[in-house]
Amino acid sequence: MPIFETSPFTVPASDGLVLAGDRCGPSFAAATVVYVHGLLCDGSWWQPLTEQVHARLDGQIAQIVWDQRGHGRSGRPHRSAETTLEHLADDLDTVLTQATGSVVLVTHSAGSMIAAAYAQRYPARAAALAGLVLFNPAGEFPEFPALPRHFTTAAERIKCLRRGRFDYLAAAAAALAERRFRRTARRLGSKAPLATGTRPGDPRVLTDLMHAYRHFYLDPDIAATLRSVPSFVIIGDRDRVVPAAQSTRFAEKIWADQQMVPDAGHSLPRTDPDIAADTIVTALDVAYHADVDQLLLDHDGELAADTDSAS
Repeated sequence: MPIFETSPFTVPASDGLVLAGDRCGPSFAAATVVYVHGLLCDGSWWQPLTEQVHARLDGQIAQIVWDQRGHGRSGRPHRSAETTLEHLADDLDTVLTQATGSVVLVTHSAGSMIAAAYAQRYPARAAALAGLVLFNPAGEFPEFPALPRHFTTAAERIKCLRRGRFDYLAAAAAALAERRFRRTARRLGSKAPLATGTRPGDPRVLTDLMHAYRHFYLDPDIAATLRSVPSFVIIGDRDRVVPAAQSTRFAEKIWADQQMVPDAGHSLPRTDPDIAADTIVTALDVAYHADVDQLLLDHDGELAADTDSAS
């Protein structure tokens, strides 16, 4: 089994904020898998899956995990700056400059909305992706059947305090809620309804993003862009954050292959890394054959051009 070693990197975002991540695999790999985590998580959340993919492919492809702004080791915006999905789409575009070869984008939970925002902001670049793997995705704000209604509406009330003299109250409330979710995740482990990372996030960023996610919708134009990318949606039938029916709707809109995993919950890539790795390997195999087919087409075109010029 190849040794799993990662190299940390930092890259400046378009607004100067520093994004942090880790890369494993060859420096100039023929393919790169880039992972997008969900809210309350960070790049370290993907480790069971990245280790599995690395072992499965003998370390021959590159993998990149990164911490979104306000999460993990990445920089935190100024307290007066609002964080939007456009910021995260721009950040993803920046991180993708670190990838080589064919790129397969892998998301979890709300990370699917970042992928959709990326497709909306950079449609040509999104259409050029070699593959898209979405675990427990949602094309709109997760329905959260596991949580009482007042938890899902609290974000809007906190957001109202986010500007002006009560900003510190909003930050304190968001930090308190995150600590509560984090404690629950540690206590319940893989059975926890919400996935969390190892490091606390910026409470103001979390507040802004909860608001952004609540107002996001996968419109037909975005879905049409994503349909050109070979896509795979993996669903946990016991997901208590993004119900299976919600993920299925997303898959149907982008014409993705679907797989329902029995007894899997919201943390499917961590609890079932074998199944998750199978899907990523499949996406890479599709990308490889697409590259080969394109090379053959290019070669045939060159031969035809040479024949025409000779005659």
